[in-house]
Amino acid sequence: MRGDDAREGARKAAASGARATASPYDRGTPLPRDYPYEPRGRRLADGALATLALLRVAAAALAFAGLAWCANTWLSATSLGAAIMAVLCVTLAALVLGRGLEFAAGAAFGRASLRLGPDARHDYVLRAFRRGRRSASTAPRFLLALARLDILRGQPHLAGDALSRVDTSHLNPDRLKLLYLLQTITAIQLQEDARNAAIRYAGIAGEKDADFPPEDAVLGWAQSAADGRAPEDATLHDACARALQPRRRKPLLAVALSVMLAHCLLFAGVATGVDATGSWRLHVGYQTVAGLLASSFMVALAIVGVVLLARWHTRRDAPQTRGRKVAQVVGSCLVVVAVTCLALVVAIGTLFEADGTERVIVRGVRLDSADGRPYDYVAIDTEESYGSSLTTTYWRTRDPFVMQEWSPAQVYDAKAWRKTVANGGDSDSGTTDSSTSATGSAGSSTVTSDTDTSESATSSALADQMRAVARYLQKRGIVPGSSEPALSFDAKGHAYASLGTQDQTAGGKVVVVEYVLKDNGESEQPSGTAQELVLERTYPNGEGDAELVGFYLVDHQTLAVTDENRTSW
Repeated sequence: MRGDDAREGARKAAASGARATASPYDRGTPLPRDYPYEPRGRRLADGALATLALLRVAAAALAFAGLAWCANTWLSATSLGAAIMAVLCVTLAALVLGRGLEFAAGAAFGRASLRLGPDARHDYVLRAFRRGRRSASTAPRFLLALARLDILRGQPHLAGDALSRVDTSHLNPDRLKLLYLLQTITAIQLQEDARNAAIRYAGIAGEKDADFPPEDAVLGWAQSAADGRAPEDATLHDACARALQPRRRKPLLAVALSVMLAHCLLFAGVATGVDATGSWRLHVGYQTVAGLLASSFMVALAIVGVVLLARWHTRRDAPQTRGRKVAQVVGSCLVVVAVTCLALVVAIGTLFEADGTERVIVRGVRLDSADGRPYDYVAIDTEESYGSSLTTTYWRTRDPFVMQEWSPAQVYDAKAWRKTVANGGDSDSGTTDSSTSATGSAGSSTVTSDTDTSESATSSALADQMRAVARYLQKRGIVPGSSEPALSFDAKGHAYASLGTQDQTAGGKVVVVEYVLKDNGESEQPSGTAQELVLERTYPNGEGDAELVGFYLVDHQTLAVTDENRTSW
């Protein structure tokens, strides 16, 4: 025990010596590296500063990730205005979430500091003041907190130093009243004239619940001190500790509000992006859950906002007439009703648009995409006319939010193939035969009442596009013959068509070459969505390696063929 007391006494003596040489509140003058901070206050301040720095970096990284995701997803697939709106909403959602978490972390560390003693809490605030990023509007708050703690620690000289550095232009009336109260108490303890500060204190009206001491009492303290009868330190310390106490902010409430607002902004951003283009949509599950959550969060945010605004008006000591109170109540009710109606519109629209059953066909497909990235293929089955017919649409996706129309996914749909064969074999049972046939637009395949076989079901839009390219190449003499190509599928389900073989001279000998047309997926063009087909020259007898001949785009509606004039990936 004696060793601990000796170390504590040495620390206090060193602290007094260090503070006597330079003002710790002058941010322009660095403190010595061995400045004797109280250990608990220093650890808490370092933890708070590190946490806030990490949250700022995470928020910036999340915002850039959202920006990149939006640009990569919609910038070339939708209008410029819709893309900008989606980018703004998604980026703002990331910033709101980061800022909310930062505020919650600061509130949590602030609540933890209230459990420290005056010395530890003073050094916590001092280290945060010196090491943290402080603007001109927040620095006076730190100086007021330090001055209050100096008075409670019996250091009126340090309190006077802190108060002399406060910029009053950035103080609201309550903090300005606290400044004059602290100046009055400091002057009394330093045996200086406190009447001027007390008069200024009495001239400012503070909040009702700020627990400031009565103006007459403060004026009486100043007059008594001038007459040589200063009030007791216990009375002054009690008034200093009770006046305008920092509100105990609720970290969990801050997290909840920031998450709700960020979710609403994110949902608005992705919904704006998909509504502006017909080739994208939200995942059924995400659209249902996120839409209902966004509706509930909108109402909750409106109610919380009205309550917080009412509490702010209640804390003000301004006179309130009956008419003004009625207007505030009516206005608050109208705001809540308007937001509730908007939330109902969002919820109803979500339920109607999220129709159908989503199922994953295959995961991690790379071969059908020109960019080589893996995609999950998804089918959405929708019943129409009260279950009399079934519509299946095909999509690809790389995230849990949105997906893009993708007709090549139908060749992977084993369920649709089994249903087609089964319905084709039950024609005598009285049920309507069904088969999957692709429509002219990309990404849709409708189950219709037809008696085609499974082969004719797949020889649809893609077969027409390959025939259009074959005729285009035959007219220009690029491939031999004039026969129609036959659509086939390899072992992995990839579509291709042989355009014929011919003899060619290579390396002084005659070899057999075959021209093969392969599907390379959809491509977004200024005129709309087009199918990209790749022509390869192969050597069926093994005399050489496959060679790229060209890339061709086929318009989904007109089947017009465009040569991309390139022979490499």
